[in-house]
This record gives sequence, C-alpha cells and structure tokens, in this order.
Amino acid sequence: MPPIQLTNKSEIRRLLNADRDWSLFALADLDDGLFEHCDWWTVPDALVLVFRAISIRPIFVLGDVRPVRQLLAALPVGSGYLNLKSDQLAAAEGIFRYGKRHEMRRMILDTFEPRTGETEALGAVDCDEIERLYSTGDGGGIAFAPYQLETGLFRGIRRGRELVAVAGVHVASREEGVAALGNIFTRPDCRGQGLAQIATSAVALAVRRAGVETIGLNVETSNTAAIHAYEHIGFRTRFSYFEGPASRTDAV
Repeated sequence: MPPIQLTNKSEIRRLLNADRDWSLFALADLDDGLFEHCDWWTVPDALVLVFRAISIRPIFVLGDVRPVRQLLAALPVGSGYLNLKSDQLAAAEGIFRYGKRHEMRRMILDTFEPRTGETEALGAVDCDEIERLYSTGDGGGIAFAPYQLETGLFRGIRRGRELVAVAGVHVASREEGVAALGNIFTRPDCRGQGLAQIATSAVALAVRRAGVETIGLNVETSNTAAIHAYEHIGFRTRFSYFEGPASRTDAV
C-alpha cells in the first residue's frame, strides 16, 4: 500500500497520543503556525512527520520496524534530521544513512525542584545577541529559529551587559499540553556555575504558568554533566533514541 498524506489533525493527534512522550515535539506541531510547515505521511501502524520550518528539516518516525520501513522507503524526501528510537534503526537500514548520528535521551520533568537565580525574559529584539552567544561554542542553537522567540518562553542570564546563558523552547503548545525545552546554552567560559539549571528552571516555570503539564527535553547521552544538571531540577530519562543528519542511499 502506498503512503497516504494526512491533513486531519484529529486523526494525527490520535496516532501521536499512542506514544505521547516520544511524540512530544510532533504534538506541539499540530498548533496553527506550525502545522502549515508539516508533511504527515502514513501507512497502517506507522506515521512520519517531515517538518520544514527549520533548515535541518527534522524527520520524526512513529511505529514498529516493518511498517516504518515501508513508509521510509516510499517517503518523497532526500534528506533531513532523522529521529529514530533504538528499535527503529533497522527500519532505515539501506534507505537512509546517517552523516553523523547522536545517541540522545528524552527526559521528562517529574518532581520539579527549580534552581532560582536572576534571569530576564528574551524576545525578538534579542535575536541577534542570542545567535552571537550560540556562535561561541560548537553545536549551540542547532535547532534554533527566530520564530521560537515569539512564544515568550526564552530566558537569559547576563554578566554585566553580556548575555552568557540562554534557555528556551523548541515548541510549546497550550492546546496539546506539551512543551519541549531546548536551545539551552552557556558560554564556554561561564560553565560549571549552574547557569543552565537556573535558566532552564525559569523556562520550565514559565511553561507551567502557561498551563502546560508535560514538559520534556533532549540531551546527548555522552553529555553526563548536562544530564546530571537536568536531573538536579527534576527531569528523568524516559528512553534513549538516535538523531542526526541523514540522506537517502537511493534516488527518491
């Protein structure tokens, strides 16, 4: 059976809620303003989202190996930032090849123990300064897009007049009750002072005040310092998965 492109939000929502923690980002993408940038493809028992609003073009996959493999084989996409659970890796073999693959953890906020400190709200006027901060270290802001500042959920920390730490969200949906924290970064010379915990706590507080209960984030498995920092304020690992830029090994 060839894949079908879905446009019905109710049907997509039903499929995503079968694995809510894994579908955290995709559920938020149902919101108006994001949904328009989504391509949803399905075969029975599998769903793929291709998100076009940021340059890395994330590809999210939901389902077991056999239907996922069928769907990936027919997906009309040549490359993207492919997200796969460990048990889905076999579905992509011979179809997509990772250029660089990262092993990640999905962490969900459990018993919240915020670390307090002085932060400030950041918005669109701070975009250039935020991007300069990300440029001071490898990988900072890889999934940052200026439109994310419109959520009003970014928080920063300054030393003097200089922005030295930032935390925000990739997506946040009041309607779906989910938020994915991210774009968390501390300038290299200011690390080890707990600034990431303070900024992340401030964002999580703002998200909760907005009425969102399911709050998660992603962190690389090898980044034990960040994992411990997030655990300190109440995040707990739900599962591991893989992500990275990937290209088809065959012609679409």
